[in-house]
Amino acid sequence: RCSRRTNPTRADPPSVRTTMSAPKPSKRYRMVALDLDGTLLGPDHRISDASAAYLRSLHERGFTVAIATGRSAPATAEVVRRLDLNFPPSSSDGLPVVCVNGAKGIRVSKKKHATSEENETRLDDHFLTTQLFHYPVPPDLTRKTLALAKDMGCAVNYYVGHDLYAQAADGSQRRATERYAALTGVEYRYCEDDYREAASRGPPSKLLMLCEEEDVDETHARVLEELGDDATIIRGSPPFFVEILSKGVCKGRGLEDMCELLGIGLEECIAFGDGDNDREFLQVAGLGYAMKNARNSVKAVADEVTEWTNAEDGVIRTLQKLEGEGLLELDE
Repeated sequence: RCSRRTNPTRADPPSVRTTMSAPKPSKRYRMVALDLDGTLLGPDHRISDASAAYLRSLHERGFTVAIATGRSAPATAEVVRRLDLNFPPSSSDGLPVVCVNGAKGIRVSKKKHATSEENETRLDDHFLTTQLFHYPVPPDLTRKTLALAKDMGCAVNYYVGHDLYAQAADGSQRRATERYAALTGVEYRYCEDDYREAASRGPPSKLLMLCEEEDVDETHARVLEELGDDATIIRGSPPFFVEILSKGVCKGRGLEDMCELLGIGLEECIAFGDGDNDREFLQVAGLGYAMKNARNSVKAVADEVTEWTNAEDGVIRTLQKLEGEGLLELDE
């Protein structure tokens, strides 16, 4: 299980509703936190019309819908647009998103005014994000990761701010980045300076080493051996990359931080996931669901396994079943 620690880069803007005391337990659930790829999204990596409509309906009835993903903030933009959740113009609320596998927490709101808050940045032409917390990769671990990747012949994704840098040394590495771009919809900033420009902008939220699917287990084992004492190492899903995060960072810890900021107890939260990066996430939630299509290691730690896969809208069909049982706390 990932660890909790105080981090000096964490930001708690005054506009965020924050509570330091745990809310009273409830027999019903007030929030759902959703992994994206392999969980909420179908095999085509898109959210279905039915899923978007039902989650919008829950939101309109006072139920908190949140995203918790390994993706960067820009790679969630299409899902955010499709959800199309409305918040009162006078409210500081927005869609809670735990991204880059728990390294960063943001609030996403529709763009209605010029950027004003210190931690507020533009996600795209329609949405603004406010950073709530951030646990970046330390400089020494960054240097070690980039050196190891060069030795292994792997391209590396370097995430800083809302931008993604990569240095592709040959055609194979370029194709690896293009495959990742096709999966997530993100645009790369290609560099040839050994990431010096990226580093000048600050430490990365995470680093991601790209590889071939048939090499992912070997790549994961090598990275774990070389860097595992100083980092959180995650086998990617889909399995053509390995992620490196600051030690102790994971989606479970990110969910804890987000729930604290929202004033919602972990015991009042339902979580859905399918991959290795979801294990702690499902364990800390009040009710953790592994998808029917999840890895066996994830099913082993979950409270429940869905009756349906992500291809069958398993998330919303499970939530509809829980609603029918009266287990979701909704406005009358």
